[in-house]
Amino acid sequence: MASSLRSPSFQTAPGGGVTLPPSPEKIQQKFDLSIALTLSTWPALTLSVQNSWGGPDSAEKRDWFAGAISDLYSSTPNPETVIDVEYLEEFLLQVMNDEFEVNVEDDSGAEVAAKIVGLWKMCAQGDFGMVDEMYEKWRERQAKGGERVNFQQVQDADEDDEESDSDEADGDEDVEMGEAPELIKAPKEKVVPKVDEEGFTEVVGKKRR
Repeated sequence: MASSLRSPSFQTAPGGGVTLPPSPEKIQQKFDLSIALTLSTWPALTLSVQNSWGGPDSAEKRDWFAGAISDLYSSTPNPETVIDVEYLEEFLLQVMNDEFEVNVEDDSGAEVAAKIVGLWKMCAQGDFGMVDEMYEKWRERQAKGGERVNFQQVQDADEDDEESDSDEADGDEDVEMGEAPELIKAPKEKVVPKVDEEGFTEVVGKKRR
């Protein structure tokens, strides 16, 4: 990503001296950290990892996810003009569908995308204040043992019918849902035929990035 970042301007230190701008390596390091921290607070992804919706290596997929976003920026010419919120949101939702088989139907994907786009611009200018603040909050959460995320998984009608009897037998054991993200497990079928304007059929399958 270093080649696509503009060098931050020199700044004047409080004592009157000149502070050198951060190196491209430090900018990259801070941006990578900001991506990982942002994904760690995305309820949809957290739930997918906790429930192993991406398989037994769901936690590793989350780490890979962060690297894939970083690679997206570093491999895209002029990312400041190409990668906007809508572009990044589509990328995030596609990865969630491909790797965790989850459709995110709330606006959280756009919120995560907007935050990452904003953090990239800050890091590119050598402004790491928000990243450092996010990191301190993450450390505080870890010191407290982390925070549990409550959720409500949207199920198919057939699954609801099958589980209705068991739900009634559970009595009054309610779960506090809070502001739950709307998640729908994607169908198991990975291959989807797509017909273009000329009538040709294209087969689109699951592909690991």
